[in-house]
Amino acid sequence: MTSRPSRSRTARATAALVAALALGAPAAARATTPSAADSSSTATPTVTPVGAGAATVVLPTGDRVTVGTGTGSHATLTVNHDAGASDAFANFTVGGDRYVVPSEAAPYAGRVLDLSLFDVTKLAAAAPAPGARIPVQLRFAAGVTPAAPAGVTLTAVSGQSATGYLTPDSAHAFAQALRDAIKADVAAGKPAGSGAPFGGLTSMARLGASTPVQPNYPLHILQLNALDDTGAPGNLQIILINVDNARAFNTMTATYQGIAKVAVPAGNYAAIGIDFAFDPAAQTLKTELIPVEGITVPATGTVPAVTVDARTATTPVTFTTQKPSTALGGSVEYIRTAVTGGGGGVQLDVSGAGLSSYVAPTPKPAVGSAAYTTNWIGQSPASAAAPYRYNLAAFSDHIDANQSYAPADSTLATLRHTVNLDPHYGSTPPLIGSGFVTDEGWSVLGFEAPDGKVTEYVTGGLRWVSVVNLPSIFDPTDPNSGAPAILNDDAVQYNAGQTAARTWAYAPMAPNFGQHTAAPANLFGCQACSGVGNIDVLLGMLGDSNRDTTGLDFGAAGSSQLYWNGKLVSSDTGRFGYTIKDVPAGPATIRTVFDYDRTAGGITQSPKTHTDVTIPYSGKDDPRMALPAGTECAAAEISTTPDAPCQILPALTLNYQLNGLDRANTSHSPTQNLVLNVGHMSYGGVGSKAHVDSAKVSVSFDNGATWQDVPTHGGDGTYAAHWRNPAPGSPVELRVTATDCLGGSITQTVTNPYTVG
Repeated sequence: MTSRPSRSRTARATAALVAALALGAPAAARATTPSAADSSSTATPTVTPVGAGAATVVLPTGDRVTVGTGTGSHATLTVNHDAGASDAFANFTVGGDRYVVPSEAAPYAGRVLDLSLFDVTKLAAAAPAPGARIPVQLRFAAGVTPAAPAGVTLTAVSGQSATGYLTPDSAHAFAQALRDAIKADVAAGKPAGSGAPFGGLTSMARLGASTPVQPNYPLHILQLNALDDTGAPGNLQIILINVDNARAFNTMTATYQGIAKVAVPAGNYAAIGIDFAFDPAAQTLKTELIPVEGITVPATGTVPAVTVDARTATTPVTFTTQKPSTALGGSVEYIRTAVTGGGGGVQLDVSGAGLSSYVAPTPKPAVGSAAYTTNWIGQSPASAAAPYRYNLAAFSDHIDANQSYAPADSTLATLRHTVNLDPHYGSTPPLIGSGFVTDEGWSVLGFEAPDGKVTEYVTGGLRWVSVVNLPSIFDPTDPNSGAPAILNDDAVQYNAGQTAARTWAYAPMAPNFGQHTAAPANLFGCQACSGVGNIDVLLGMLGDSNRDTTGLDFGAAGSSQLYWNGKLVSSDTGRFGYTIKDVPAGPATIRTVFDYDRTAGGITQSPKTHTDVTIPYSGKDDPRMALPAGTECAAAEISTTPDAPCQILPALTLNYQLNGLDRANTSHSPTQNLVLNVGHMSYGGVGSKAHVDSAKVSVSFDNGATWQDVPTHGGDGTYAAHWRNPAPGSPVELRVTATDCLGGSITQTVTNPYTVG
């Protein structure tokens, strides 16, 4: 999920998450209100714009989490690690919401610190400004005069209740107070979280938070007994899932002094214990993952207590490499899927050589299924002439007692990444990482590549997806700075001995639909599909010279319009796509217009784009256009039959190959050459093969005041164009228009797609 700077704080490693833990979660970002279908030719469907950009929320510890947009389990999440941030995290999903809990808050989370403080799904839905206050409500023990905890400013007090707030800056003082409380517990020989961190404070929650309601079933009291790794009653977090039907019960509970009592329906259960061990300075020493299977709550009679014992997490997860390497970070994840209703799980992350992960050996469950994954990343020594990185992974349906891995280099594949960077970034490095894909999803640990290049040795035989975080330049004096931009590719199986190379962010950074593999693990799923009477149209905000790159800039501004048969039916800001529900019968013409502006982030190349796409919709089923299995389809997901088949729409997409640009996307030639590929969006080779009728390329060197068509040669979707560059430093605008024989068209204008040097 995430990674941390090394415990010495000297490393500058940072990480981005594109994770898949939201099993059974609804595609809320795309939800729309049903309406009666109207089959008349003049009818307009129900339209819902998708995506309001991203929200950066601040946890009470000061850690910043950017919750982005995406589909279903592939929603994006980036933990921004600033100075003084936590050194480990737990990430889990319960009730369809994502939670991120820093290690120093874990001993109190779900007890003194309400989980609403870490519910990044709901925090992001509130769309706070990056520098906004964090409003909280507090309760104090009877007889205690309410006093503000460190970092909290009280605004009102009534009896034993109070309201107040933290700020992104004051939250660091709150986090330090948590660490100080942990230090005191460790020094006293007590489990972390045993003492009261803020005197008589009994609870602190997000202001206005409500208690989740579980389904109404006959309930039975299940006692959970927790022991820490010394055998003492522990303050653990435990995810408890009904593995017959996760909708019946799926939540996280916290033990205090070794006990939690939970009212649950009868049935079979699995528990997943989470424990963090701390050193005397309150630094995280290790994480412990403790699954407990085979729990039964009978409908009648005595309910046996269940023990979650951290001492069973005896198995360290270790990786040994043939070349010298030092641990940068790693994660362990345990996902539990019920017979029905999805499921949930947890991912624990560590960073640096001083942090370890321990797991409890666990057999394959008898009810439902489990997925255990581990990921380890190691960096070559600083003295290495050619820096390299190991990215090693393993997964199973159970947890073996032996978690020592020593893969031979001959079993690995080699990925060589190069990132072209806008001159605005200067020497600020991007983050690069890859993650392996399982049926439960994928997550990526990304680390800085100081020169924009990295070689990764990854476990062969697995499907990997790679992610680049373009530099996020955070100015502490500007709370609106630091919004990330990410790019990712489609998942590819890399085999032992294989070598692959990829250049990212090669200009222009233009929106696209792309041409994808059969089952991409990208940000959007199918970007233009129809199914179950619905249509989904999403334009990837950022692309590059690779046909399968998709991307988002969370700091970009934008506007969009949707036309149905020539009629404007939606005009919006901050959106990058539309879902169209209850589509009238018969053919139609869909037109979308998207304008993106990235100038607020200081971008100098491709800072503004305008894309106008017309997509013909036949209104008929065409088996040749069936979306291959494994690719998400929002058109079906918003219906009552989410597994229904989908059909790929004939959306035109552009791919640019500008010759001769350097690593800063700068042209030093008096003449610029372009190879332009015009095609239709496709997945695994499935997509429209309609003939591309025409393509025209134009350029402007006076900020769009005048345009000149340039020589463009070719046909059948492949064209070559060339023009004479203006003087160094002059502005350039590039405009392409293409059409196909179905009546589809695309016009795209890119401001300063590259720099003239």
